[in-house]
Amino acid sequence: MKRFSLLLLLSVFFFQVCSLEASLDFSVFHTRGFEGKAELEFNQPEDLVKAPDGNFVIADTNNNRLQVVSPEGNFIRIIPPPKPKNDALTATSENKTAPASKFQNLSFKRPVGLAFDNSGLLYVTLMNSDIIVVIDYSTGQIKKTIGSSGKKQGQFWMPMDIDIDDQNQIAVAEFRNRRVQILDLEGNCIKDIIYQEKTQKGGVRNLEPRGVFWSQDGDLIVTYPNYHQVVCWNIVDGTIRWRYGGDKPGRDKGMLNNPSFIAQGIDSHLMISDTKNNRIVEITREGKYYDSHGSKGSAPGKLNLPRGIYLTHDENLIISDSANSRIHFFTAGPTTLLLKEAKALARSDNWSAVMGNVERILQLQPNNEQALDLKVNALYYFGDQSFKNQEYDKAEEYYRMVLSYQPDDVNIPQKLDAIFWEKNRPIIVGAITIVLVFIGTIILIWILKLVFRRIIARVKDN
Repeated sequence: MKRFSLLLLLSVFFFQVCSLEASLDFSVFHTRGFEGKAELEFNQPEDLVKAPDGNFVIADTNNNRLQVVSPEGNFIRIIPPPKPKNDALTATSENKTAPASKFQNLSFKRPVGLAFDNSGLLYVTLMNSDIIVVIDYSTGQIKKTIGSSGKKQGQFWMPMDIDIDDQNQIAVAEFRNRRVQILDLEGNCIKDIIYQEKTQKGGVRNLEPRGVFWSQDGDLIVTYPNYHQVVCWNIVDGTIRWRYGGDKPGRDKGMLNNPSFIAQGIDSHLMISDTKNNRIVEITREGKYYDSHGSKGSAPGKLNLPRGIYLTHDENLIISDSANSRIHFFTAGPTTLLLKEAKALARSDNWSAVMGNVERILQLQPNNEQALDLKVNALYYFGDQSFKNQEYDKAEEYYRMVLSYQPDDVNIPQKLDAIFWEKNRPIIVGAITIVLVFIGTIILIWILKLVFRRIIARVKDN
């Protein structure tokens, strides 16, 4: 029975290992850009998104343009392409035959939100024009527009962020209309989402959304900056799955101050631009606080009103550092890389190598919770293996080391009890055997006495 209990605990332990979550670190970074209108110069950059070719598109909002940069931050091009200084497009024979775009005079004012659909078309919200423009990313030319200024379905008033899911459903956050519209690719409204709060006078008011993000589960995550909350919506029935933040600004765990954009993190986490706290907050898929990154400043590595964010598969975090008019490229530092390697080693049961990584991590960050969790799991593994090999003194040593990191671990007393019984089993079995023999002897004597008495009684009767 004891062995079965230990096997059960061991299986639980392996499930814990498989769900270990890595944490980002901001130890390695470089910046691109500063305030201006030239290439790689920005004026209040907002959203950013990864393009199908691996480059990044950045909404250079107050410069009324998009900039495309490489993953290293090198300038590629501007969207839409700048108009020639000489507007007489008939200057060359080539231009004589080129059809003029009906959108060439469109006012490309204050782009904010960016998203690609499944075919690679780029959708951009123009905050001042109250429309969405659809761009052929390869040429940078506008193909069509969606919507117009207004309050009806399919119309917009100050559209901010935009996101498109795998089914090509478009979510648009309308700040002034205080709603999120769900549209098809033609701009037809499927439904809208309105978040309300009670006023001090007992009424209700609609809250202004800013950021939208389709989760891996098909839910819609929305930021409400003036209410300092992030809300997860079940689109099917319009109910709220969870909320993160409060109705007032704050900097403590579980609090936000003017959240804006959302991005996919590692291990199904979500990354939130906590804009006026000048940091990126990392939460779980269930809306629980996990970690925060960054602090306010103008020096490299510091943030000032961060907006758009994107985390690559290589765990590089790109941030639109809005008030600093630049883009930050944070790459995975040594702690992140060591943790990632340690996690892979743990899954293959190479716990000796895991411990080597863990010790190096703890030298860099003595209080790193992820490394400490891995160390505890390694001690569990070594203890269970020693127990399995009947090396009970070693097993006890490993389990007691666990208590030095987790004094309240409820599993360790059970394991120590199992060790006690296994170590003393011969003595206990011998003692029990003696007791059973003694009891059996007494019972046998009692039976013999009883039989003997009956025999004597029968003899006397005869």
